[in-house]
Amino acid sequence: MNLLILLLSLLSSYMSVPAQAEAPPAAPYTSVQPPVMFAYGHHASADPYISSFDSLSGIRLYMTKEELVQAKGAPLQTADDPMTGCLEYQYADVSAGVCGDVVLYVHASPSQAAEYGLILNNQPLNPQAMNVHEVLGAADFEAEDGDVYLRGNAALKIYRNLDTGAWDGLDLFDANSF
Repeated sequence: MNLLILLLSLLSSYMSVPAQAEAPPAAPYTSVQPPVMFAYGHHASADPYISSFDSLSGIRLYMTKEELVQAKGAPLQTADDPMTGCLEYQYADVSAGVCGDVVLYVHASPSQAAEYGLILNNQPLNPQAMNVHEVLGAADFEAEDGDVYLRGNAALKIYRNLDTGAWDGLDLFDANSF
């Protein structure tokens, strides 16, 4: 029996089915296409909060040292930051931490913010007047010393005085670096 099956399988390639008449192709562009319909007709509401952290007071994260000096001018002074190992470029309105020729953090103190204001992604930010929740929404983390807001690889931390609750400073930084 096995021999018969083997023989039939070998000979089956020589057997052919008679050709059937092919149907003529349909004439092109004769069918009617249904109209295109949108899945929904309303627009999604825009998120009222800042969705990414790009810059603080004109300093972008990851800008080069040359771009920093071009944008802000020569710093009033530079100092080594012992906590991060970065060179801090200190300006009247903010300080920028330059690590490996790239800005990895921007810091503002309450006195700098009171005198010059804070601009986060071209929007005013005033931790003193507590408009933070209007601009950023709820904090992603609440630490003992302040509130942390995350957007992608960037983070914004508003430091608070442990005794009074008043804000002590603000840092925009690369969340993966520190």
